[in-house]
Amino acid sequence: MKICAIISEYNPFHAGHLFQIQEIRRQIPDIRIVSIMSGNYVQRGEPALWDKYFRAACAVQAGGPDLVLELPLPAALSSAEGFARGGVRLAAALGCVTHLSFGCETGTAESLMELAALLDSDIFSTSLKHQLATGISYAQAAEQAVRTLSPHLAPLLASPNDMLAVQYCRAIRTDCPPVQPVAIRRTGAAHDGTPVNGIPSASFIRSLFHAGKDSEAFALLPEPYRARCYCARRHSWHDMEGAVLPYLRRLSPEDIASLPNVSEGLENRFFAACQKAGTLSDLWEAARSRRYPLSRIRRLTLCAYLGITRELAALPSAYVTVLAMNRNGQHILKEMKQTCSLPVIVRPTQARSLTGNAAALWNLTLRADDQFYFPAPAGTGWTCTPFRSAE
Repeated sequence: MKICAIISEYNPFHAGHLFQIQEIRRQIPDIRIVSIMSGNYVQRGEPALWDKYFRAACAVQAGGPDLVLELPLPAALSSAEGFARGGVRLAAALGCVTHLSFGCETGTAESLMELAALLDSDIFSTSLKHQLATGISYAQAAEQAVRTLSPHLAPLLASPNDMLAVQYCRAIRTDCPPVQPVAIRRTGAAHDGTPVNGIPSASFIRSLFHAGKDSEAFALLPEPYRARCYCARRHSWHDMEGAVLPYLRRLSPEDIASLPNVSEGLENRFFAACQKAGTLSDLWEAARSRRYPLSRIRRLTLCAYLGITRELAALPSAYVTVLAMNRNGQHILKEMKQTCSLPVIVRPTQARSLTGNAAALWNLTLRADDQFYFPAPAGTGWTCTPFRSAE
């Protein structure tokens, strides 16, 4: 069986995501697709628009992936490199994935793999350190280093989608070399853009919802699942702000220093911002800089609030959570249960048998989900079950 993995967020699933999946199926006949999707928190450092089971169900119902699994929470709230590596490592653990697909703006699988090899080289590491010493962000430093070493590859770092695609290729090289990369050229809106050729960006759809333009936002959702969304609860930072700021003020610089990706005095900068800020926007504006972009500060905010320490973030994937499936997805799941090196959680009650690192990660995710679902009772995550499509 040929199985292609996609690392995703589907926040929300839209026409651009469907185009990628249709292209994979066109290029590789008889392929089956498994999506490894962020849960209730996403890589930009914010709560997802809808909960993970709902988003997974919408994606399957719209003709998207056959099977949706959850990307571990620490990876979902990591940098582009950590996000990609966490997803690829989970795909490798499934034991049955033959291809891995990702979107890109300008590159091909070959050029992206070439750049990935450069980024993993010693000569690049030396050049990167030199660029970081100037005080610019990691992304800017990486682009400058590549431009110095291999100018023809530098344009691949000019967009967030290409940068993420390169990180997927790096993870494939180190964590599952037998898997074949499948690069799909992005069509429609850019990363944060307005709709192009009828294809919006996910961020544009979210911005319409957050601005109260619900009718315009609903019109951009795929029709097969649109009706499901009218009554679904939507989430945002606004729901959590009143609880997050008072909690952050209790943290010491040492507490903040124990969080993932905190170094070079960021703990002091973030601590000072927490003591002065009256809103989350104030906090983020005070803590961000050229070296610490907004997305990194927002992820740090969530890691601090949800209790994701550096030690927990470093734990490898320890189980697989199933969120949604169709009939083909059930066939993938059947094969996966024979090949996967990790426990497969279909019903949350199965997680009661987890021990060690697996139990620690499950409990971390369960507590984070409690904050997401509030004011629903704690433990709501134990009652959720995967969506199963009859098709």
